[in-house]
Amino acid sequence: VFEDYLETESEASARLTGISGEVNITDKLGVAGSFLFGKSEDFKNTKDHGELSSINLAIQYEVIPMVKARGGFLIGSYTSPEEKYDMTGITIGAAVDAEVGDGIGIFGEATYAPLVNAKLDEADLECKDSSMMAFEAGGTYSFGEIAVKGGYRYRGFEFKNEKNKYEESATFSGFFVGVGFSF
Repeated sequence: VFEDYLETESEASARLTGISGEVNITDKLGVAGSFLFGKSEDFKNTKDHGELSSINLAIQYEVIPMVKARGGFLIGSYTSPEEKYDMTGITIGAAVDAEVGDGIGIFGEATYAPLVNAKLDEADLECKDSSMMAFEAGGTYSFGEIAVKGGYRYRGFEFKNEKNKYEESATFSGFFVGVGFSF
């Protein structure tokens, strides 16, 4: 589900596709990354739609077994029915990945970007007071190197410019199913 809030609330079904992975450099230190892209169907009251694409890269550190702290960078764009935003920002987050028995596992990930710089393409306006919050939680069933994943995903953006009293928000959220590989 995609929601866009400016002066009125708009909602439409959307498909958000993601590719993510991580590489361990040492026992405790690694790099995590993800690429998400999606587009909503047309809103009920207009023929417009919303689009999102973003890349997150982060350094991660295993704090305790199964729990990793992350710090990184976000870059991407969001197109609303009215504007297109180009975004950059610093991210902080955490990830949990635990096997609960016989190939069954649970996972969760939360990312927060407290200071996102969102520049509107059409207007000469920068929304330096913007932020992004994302989380994903679910379960896995592993067949050796291949796993089936399912869960819930949320990605929300707040675009703000305090000086000009400008504010807009957008949310992509919903259930997902996917496949994971480990090697």
